[in-house]
Amino acid sequence: MKTGIAFLLFALLLLAAGSTWAQEAAPAEAAAGAPARSPLATAFIALGAGLAVGLTALATAIAQGRIGAAGAGTIAEKPEAAGSIILLVAIPETMVILGFVTAIVIVFTL
Repeated sequence: MKTGIAFLLFALLLLAAGSTWAQEAAPAEAAAGAPARSPLATAFIALGAGLAVGLTALATAIAQGRIGAAGAGTIAEKPEAAGSIILLVAIPETMVILGFVTAIVIVFTL
């Protein structure tokens, strides 16, 4: 039940964020040669960029939690493996970096 309420609040937050980004282009932007976007297109661009970062961050958090728990047990048994465990915990963070780069590309090229 709590997950359903959390999902509903998350969906409402996404809808509110989309409507905030969906504004008409300023006349100065249109005169400067920037392509005019519809408010719905701007909302979808913002939604896509937010999902690119948000979903990768969620997946990374899940992966790092599992790797960290297993790593803590490994370090307790073999303290010399600490360097490898730190490296293994840091590897999933590249997903968030790639998601952030994807969001930047989405926002600035579309």
